[in-house]
Parts: sequence; structure tokens; C-alpha cells
Amino acid sequence: MIENLPWEEVADNPEKYIQLLEERDAHLQRDTYQVRMELRLVRQIKKHMDTAREWRESGIPEQRQPDPAYDQPTTSTSADGKLPPRKERILLLMSQDPQRQWKALEMADALNESIKGKGVLVAMDELYKAGKISNLPNAFHQYA
Repeated sequence: MIENLPWEEVADNPEKYIQLLEERDAHLQRDTYQVRMELRLVRQIKKHMDTAREWRESGIPEQRQPDPAYDQPTTSTSADGKLPPRKERILLLMSQDPQRQWKALEMADALNESIKGKGVLVAMDELYKAGKISNLPNAFHQYA
């Protein structure tokens, strides 16, 4: 495209071409966004189709059971009425449905800590680094 610009006219009125190119850029960004969203949707469809095919061939897998060597965190409050640490509550919640994929804000809502979403994300990142949960594409987390 740049090789097709009339350079003499560009030199005479660069503002005109800046505006034209900015409009073209905005249009291309909208098109690119739409393509990315369609690609994401098709990938999700393919993933679900692959899962369905695998289940038809091999059967639906059994629900994962928590690692017996892992001590389950407790939900009881301590003598002074405080909740267990956030990481333990995250692990407990995730272990109840190991297949579920969580976003940090969903976890914060489930823990009644909506205003502390960033703190929940930090805790989940630390749990990932410790190998207790998995990081998945699109900022999802899952019980490991």
C-alpha cells in the first residue's frame, strides 16, 4: 500500500493522508478483532467436538479425586473467628470440582472477596508456582 501513495500529494497535504491512513488503520483493527473473535469461537467449537469424540471413543472419564497425600484445608474458623488463609480456601473450593476452570474474579466472588480480586489473582498465581493449580489459556485456572 505504501508504494501506491502519491508522494507528491502526500508532501503537499500530509494531514489528509494521515487522516485517511488512520481511518484505514481503524477499519483494519475492527476487521482483525472480528477475525480473532471468530477464530476463538471456532477453536472452542473444535475443542468441544474433540472432547465429545474422545468421550464417544473412550467413555466419559471418572471425576478426579483429590490427591490422598494432600491434606484437605479446613473451612472452620479458628478460635478467634478468623477464616483460614485465602490460599487454603481457594484450594478447597477448586478441589470440590477439579474439572471446573476458574477466572480470578469468579474465585473472588465465590470467596466473597469481590473487592480483593487482585489479591485472589496473586494467591492463585502463587498456588500455580507451587504446583497446586494449573494455569490455562485465557487466564483460567484449574485444580491440579
